[in-house]
Parts: sequence; C-alpha cells; structure tokens
Amino acid sequence: MSPSPVAEALYSAHKSRATGQLTLHAGGRQSRLFLQEGNLVGTQLGFGFQSPAQALLLSGRLKVEALDALWARGAVATPDEDLLEALGIEEGAVAELQVLAHVRRLSQLAERSAFEPGAVEEMFRPIAGARVVRAALEPTVAQGRPARVYRCADAAACAPWLSGEDERTLLETLTAFRQPEALTPAQEVLLQVLEREGLVESLSVEEWEERERARIAEEARLAEERRLAEEARLAEERRLAEEARLAEERRLAEEARLAEEARLAEEARLAEEARLAEE
Repeated sequence: MSPSPVAEALYSAHKSRATGQLTLHAGGRQSRLFLQEGNLVGTQLGFGFQSPAQALLLSGRLKVEALDALWARGAVATPDEDLLEALGIEEGAVAELQVLAHVRRLSQLAERSAFEPGAVEEMFRPIAGARVVRAALEPTVAQGRPARVYRCADAAACAPWLSGEDERTLLETLTAFRQPEALTPAQEVLLQVLEREGLVESLSVEEWEERERARIAEEARLAEERRLAEEARLAEERRLAEEARLAEERRLAEEARLAEEARLAEEARLAEEARLAEE
C-alpha cells in the first residue's frame, strides 16, 4: 500500500524543512498540523483525536488489561499519576505520544491535504519531523506487505531516523541481505523510510532467492573457470619443465659428444706425434 497523502506531505515538509500549516480534509471536517522547519509544533483537530490511553496502547506502553483497569476507574481519558509512575513515563512524554497518535489517525482518515507556507505559533515542544513522518507511515505498513529481505551498508548514516539503540542494533544485523524476524510496525516504517532515503536496500523474498540462485551459479561458473585456469597453468608448468629437462639432456649430450670428439682428436694427435717421433 502506498503512503497516505498526509505521510507524503509530512515527508516533503521534513525534507525541505518547511514552515506552515498542513490542512487535512475528511468527510467535510478539517484538521491542521502546524510545522516549523519540518518539525511538528501544533495541532488543531476537527477529526483524528486519540486519547492519552489510546496513545499509550498504540505505542505498546500500555497493555489491554491496564486499559480495562482504567475504564473501571473512570480514568481512560487521562491516565492518573499512579499509572504513569508504574509505566515509568512522564506526563510530557504521554503528551508527545498522544500527538503522534493523532498523526497516525489523521494519516488513516484524511482524504486530501494542502500545505500553506507561513509563520506558525508553537503550541507545544517541537516533535522531530522524522518521528512525525514515521508515525504517519505506520497505518500503511499496518496493512501488511509481502515478506522482504533488507540490507543496510551504513547504520551510522541512518541515525537521524532512529528512535532508540534497539533500532541501530537491528540495522547492524543487516550488513548482508536478510529477512528480519517479527518486525514491529515501527520497525517496518523505519526500513521503508530508510529505503526511500537510499540508506537501505530491499528485495522481495522471491527476488532475493532468484538473485541468490544467480549469484551461486555465477560463483560456481567463476570457480570452474579458476579451476580450469589453474589446471592449464599447472599443465603449462609441467610442459615447460619437461622442455627444460629435455633441453638440459640435449645440452649435456652435446657437451659429452664434443668432449668425446676432443678426447679422440687429442688421442689421434698424440698418436701421430709418437709415430713421427719413431720415424
């Protein structure tokens, strides 16, 4: 499934460090996202609202059982201090998770969007554009897509898009094409964004298997070429060694023949001298 209009608009704003408001439309209602240099600094929601509890649930910080307990206490809209302490989350972090949950929901619901450049008022602490883009892309990967293999040649170059050390660890396992096991939606979004950035390569499992078969066949062909070349080299070495041996044999035979000729000539000379002396 292709990215939503919201995700595309936020990605473009992040890349260009745009400032202005992104107006979203759905069913006759409007919501606005206010951006400052590509970062999210405010929202105005006519649709797409998510409660803090929903945000915690979507982020994986809150289990369904805990949500039921909130319902029982009537605190489902706003988790109380006891719950936040138990989860080890500060109130400010919950607010940020809630904004990102708004973005996910808006990405699902918005039918169209329009960006208007201009000055905006900062309504809350800026949320990095990379995180906002990733949140907007999550509904897309939630639809699922065929299994793929990934390769990341430089995990350090991906740092601006990472949200934790666990994601760096994931990328460091992908130095060669590999199919990661049990990716979370957030991890799938990360790989999707990094692929778009040119920092990660991906192939369908079928493409990778075909490429692997071709690679193995090519390696076998090259190995056979090397084997034949080595056999030819050794045969040539043996031929040259044999030629050298025969040449040496011929040289020694010629030396022996010449020495024998010289010996016979010397014997003949001495015999002639002796004969002449007797006369």
